[in-house]
Amino acid sequence: MFQKLAIVLAFLFINAVTSTYVPRAAPGTQFITGPCQSDADCASGCCGFNSGKCAGAVIAQERDGGCGFGDASPNNRAAQAIQGPNAEAAPGVNNNAGAAAGSNNAGNGAAAGTSPAPAVAPGTQFITGACTSDADCASGCCGFNSGKCAGAVIAQERDGGCGFGDASPNNRAAQAIQGPNAEAAPGVNNNTASAPAPAANNGAAGAAAGSGKPPGTQFITGACGSDADCASGCCGFNSGKCAGAIIAQERDGGCGFGDAQPNDNAAKALRGRRALPI
Repeated sequence: MFQKLAIVLAFLFINAVTSTYVPRAAPGTQFITGPCQSDADCASGCCGFNSGKCAGAVIAQERDGGCGFGDASPNNRAAQAIQGPNAEAAPGVNNNAGAAAGSNNAGNGAAAGTSPAPAVAPGTQFITGACTSDADCASGCCGFNSGKCAGAVIAQERDGGCGFGDASPNNRAAQAIQGPNAEAAPGVNNNTASAPAPAANNGAAGAAAGSGKPPGTQFITGACGSDADCASGCCGFNSGKCAGAIIAQERDGGCGFGDAQPNDNAAKALRGRRALPI
């Protein structure tokens, strides 16, 4: 009797273990929204600090407390690989602007400002912190309608632009990231907002000219016009579709759709060393 009971219990235990097992993807291949233990797991190079799920490098700064799940503090390294040194940074991310030390994975890091003016040095206030002008913010953008520091690009869609305290909104910080053709909120006078020249096709017949989405937010397999469109920082050179930075080196001829030559910049940023040759 006891022997039969032991067999039944062992069978039930094995079933419970196998039903809850989740196979781990190869490093650098996990898709956005997939579970991750570190940035290195994700094709986008970003494991949401508060979520433990792969996320777009830029949008994670707004939604997930930054990248770097499993680390002591969040980071925006993958966003910098896409947007440059002035990339968006979540509260708690030290973006070389005198930011305070980061938080733990429960998002208890930097305190958002609650007073009318930020109690921090000019140019150091975190995103979502109170501000009275663009000069207060590490991102260079004080939301025109919100009076809170915001990502320079997303503020054009969500906050009516930058420039709180000024007579009219602006997109100067977005231009510093994206160039003269940066996104501009309604009411922003973007004196150089002419349409960009069409990208080269790179031999990918029928590839879409661009994603039609905010830069740095297009998911893997989505159409793209350049690396800057993709959350992974990689627009497949031969496909014109966002791809995992590492797998693109083998499958898509590298990254850099729209450029004269392919590149492995996003793969290098993920690995922190020389990546696969293209």
